[in-house]
Amino acid sequence: MSKADAVAHLQHQISRNQLIADRIRQLDSDLRGMLDILQQWQRDRLDATYADLRGDPRYRPACEFFLDELYGGRDVHERDRQLGRVVPVMRRFLPSHLLNAVGDAVRLQAVSLEFDLGLAEILRGRDSLDQPAYAWAYRKQADWEGRADQLHLIRQLGELLDETVKRPMVHRLIRLMHGPATVAGFGALQGFLQRGLDAFAHMGPADHFLDTIEARERAALTAMAEAADWPFEPWIGRGP
Repeated sequence: MSKADAVAHLQHQISRNQLIADRIRQLDSDLRGMLDILQQWQRDRLDATYADLRGDPRYRPACEFFLDELYGGRDVHERDRQLGRVVPVMRRFLPSHLLNAVGDAVRLQAVSLEFDLGLAEILRGRDSLDQPAYAWAYRKQADWEGRADQLHLIRQLGELLDETVKRPMVHRLIRLMHGPATVAGFGALQGFLQRGLDAFAHMGPADHFLDTIEARERAALTAMAEAADWPFEPWIGRGP
């Protein structure tokens, strides 16, 4: 992907996330409450599903970055607000493959939030969640192709990060940006990039990490499509 295409991709995904953030700010209290319950349940579910990876010092930082910041519904509005202001700086200093990785990270966030908003609408009125309710909402939403694309994006982004840490100059550049970025008001964005690259550099080859996430999420997705009430039971029993 050319640098111009990578920048266009990033700018489009920033605009997409800004529209989603506007939607979230305008939610009524009932729907916002359901969204909060859903996202907390999903974070708990991810923690339990990947407890084995989190328990391994090699994979723990990658879990915290990949599952919490990219896939788990974490509040990243401050990072995204900064992102919109510094695209010209990023275009000047970052290589196209890293710009593309940031664009894919923002895209994954948008895809996940759009699905969450749809699930929250389906689940509106509940004050708690369990696996059967969650699986039922997935079947009501019924966007199996979109969910498969979401998992493909997770894999693609992980491979991009894995490729990037093999280029020491890029990783070093992000580290050197820490002080200037903080002074210039985009420390949250620089910290996001550094945490991701540090985590993948610490982990080393990412194949087992990415294979594990892809296999478990695809198995759970298939189970929900086939009407299973406890799609995460192989890894977390009937929790979280």
